[in-house]
Amino acid sequence: MGFDHAQWEMYSSSKHGVRYLLKQNGTLPETTLAPTCQTCHMQEGNHEVRTGWGYLGIRLPLPEEKKRADARKTILQALGVLDLEGKPTTRLDLVKKEDMVRLTQEAWTNERVKMLKSCNHCHSLNFAKGELEKGDQMVRETELVLAEAIQIVAALYKDGILQKPKSYAYAFPDFLALHDAPSTIEHELWLMFMEYRMRAFQGSFHANPDYAFWYGWSPLKQALVEIKEKAQELRKKAGK
Repeated sequence: MGFDHAQWEMYSSSKHGVRYLLKQNGTLPETTLAPTCQTCHMQEGNHEVRTGWGYLGIRLPLPEEKKRADARKTILQALGVLDLEGKPTTRLDLVKKEDMVRLTQEAWTNERVKMLKSCNHCHSLNFAKGELEKGDQMVRETELVLAEAIQIVAALYKDGILQKPKSYAYAFPDFLALHDAPSTIEHELWLMFMEYRMRAFQGSFHANPDYAFWYGWSPLKQALVEIKEKAQELRKKAGK
């Protein structure tokens, strides 16, 4: 359920999914290699369904490149796991307790190695590494776009143009407010995070560039333009 869970659509219309459906209906022989969701995500019957980037496509440590590190820190602040100074909050303690994201390079690498082993059943290791790197690159690019939008909304709070909800711990957008965001510009920001960005990188990792572009990257960029224009209108109206 939910627009943030389009993995079946991504998989079924990818080359992996099409091969499996053709195998099911007898177009391809039973001996055809065709991975299912379980092949990649439930290795040896493990039901944890873990991946390196996880469901939200967020992890630690921060990248070495400052521009990308700043972008990811901004997203972590919008998730409330880092405060305005970049220090951990009590929400991060909850994330650690539930093991929701990979918080060390080692934890991420362990999951990536497991995925590569699954890919290696059908593909060469170099090919698999290259394809997964495409997904990594999409994550990095979407971080830059999303972080820019977050900073625009945060600046509206700071300048008193948008009233920060009392439930927000910091003068910063809070993604955990979900669809209770109090204004259209904040709601669009939430959609950027929960729908467009996730479809962009999840579509990439599911080997479905069509889904990643048209349902993810394209609306993500469009939403940034809309937020920029809306912010300008709000500033003009407020005389700031």
